[in-house]
Amino acid sequence: MNKKRLIASVIINFTVFAVTTGVVISYFLGNTTPLVQNPVDKFRFFTTDSNILAALGSLVTGIYNILIMKGKRKTVPHPAEIFKLMGVVSLLLTFSTVMALLMPIYGPEMLLGGTAFHMHVGAPVLCFVSFVFLDGFEKIKLSYAPLGMIPMVIYGAVYLTEVVFIGPSNGGWYDFYALNRNGTWYISLVVMLSATLVLSLLTLIIHNKFFKNSGFALEKKRK
Repeated sequence: MNKKRLIASVIINFTVFAVTTGVVISYFLGNTTPLVQNPVDKFRFFTTDSNILAALGSLVTGIYNILIMKGKRKTVPHPAEIFKLMGVVSLLLTFSTVMALLMPIYGPEMLLGGTAFHMHVGAPVLCFVSFVFLDGFEKIKLSYAPLGMIPMVIYGAVYLTEVVFIGPSNGGWYDFYALNRNGTWYISLVVMLSATLVLSLLTLIIHNKFFKNSGFALEKKRK
């Protein structure tokens, strides 16, 4: 059973890495949208950045799981698990923001059509499933949940600076996530921070619950 689970994990993790890499490369080969013509501008979006982070986490996890199957390791190293957690939580935030906030603004064709489907739905679902049900052998303490917020906090600081403090009239970004409508950026900030922490906690709770009941988990939690 463990071997089958590891094989499934390797397949999913490598698939996420390969497809995400292909999508990012496609931005430089003519894959543009009405909002973004310059491929470099794609990296302004949390969608792109979170998917790249999650893809790298998936690659690392997949490699370690191959080493486990070969008997060279017993489990995925803790830093690698946290790295993957940050990517998963970032993608869950991407998915939630697209569905709850951006869909009424931009519509399903732009957000779910073509390669956007992978970045907004496919990768988030695959990474969540692999992290919660397939990756690793140990439970992760809930006190690590705030670490899952790190990418959002960093990106949020950049977004706030570019959109609010600099502003588009001075060369900053326009508010493409509509988080500063009517000057309410401070409310959006609290909501996004809270939502990210909740997503991180729920991810770890589900992960730990599954491993506790599956018999896969090692006897001791991470210290």
